[in-house]
Amino acid sequence: MPYREGQPTLMGFLGLEPVMKMTKRGLFGKPYILFGGFLMTCSFLYEVGAVLGRARIDKLTILAKMFPVDPGKEDSLINGLQDVARERLKEYKKEFKKEPNSFYELFYVLELKRLGLSRGDTDLKTIAKACREKCSLKKVEDYIKMFGLEGIGFGSCFPELTEKMYRNYHESIDLDIWSKVRALGLDIPEKPDIVSLEEAEETALQMVAAYTAEYYPELLDALDLRGYIDTEGSR
Repeated sequence: MPYREGQPTLMGFLGLEPVMKMTKRGLFGKPYILFGGFLMTCSFLYEVGAVLGRARIDKLTILAKMFPVDPGKEDSLINGLQDVARERLKEYKKEFKKEPNSFYELFYVLELKRLGLSRGDTDLKTIAKACREKCSLKKVEDYIKMFGLEGIGFGSCFPELTEKMYRNYHESIDLDIWSKVRALGLDIPEKPDIVSLEEAEETALQMVAAYTAEYYPELLDALDLRGYIDTEGSR
């Protein structure tokens, strides 16, 4: 069945927990997210999307049936996401004269660069101030989901680079970079957890399986997800 207006999107489902962790409430109860938290959430969901795109690289058209897209236009959407991902990588290489070592660099650092906050003459205090700016959750929610979908395009375009970047950051974590990010005021642990690519892929597929079982049960077998249903933990 096609996507139904009003139901959670796949990226909304995958991003719910990290968004809620970063969301705060204003004086009158309106939810907001700090700009640094917004970028970090987008970066996380971009990476999750990339892991998913790599894991289901041969089933993208089927996966896209769960996206908010008109039936029959799934391939066009996937191609568009891949084009945007290629442009991001191209821009990164042009700006930094190298391939990204992590999704943190590809997304978080590049987005700061786009805003003029990643130049050599930009001090940490200036970046920290920008990261503490409040953003209406309602206004940025669609961007978070959009970047998650772009991540699927990236992972399916660059599966080997996706693996390299993931392992560089999560299996050989640069604790100096982690400390600098934490110094910006983000609510992250003092020390990161080590999560292998295989574990990340398993978790992503478990969550996608849970979503698929709820909203698109007819796609479970086509996406080879049925085996992940029994092992899906409570969220």
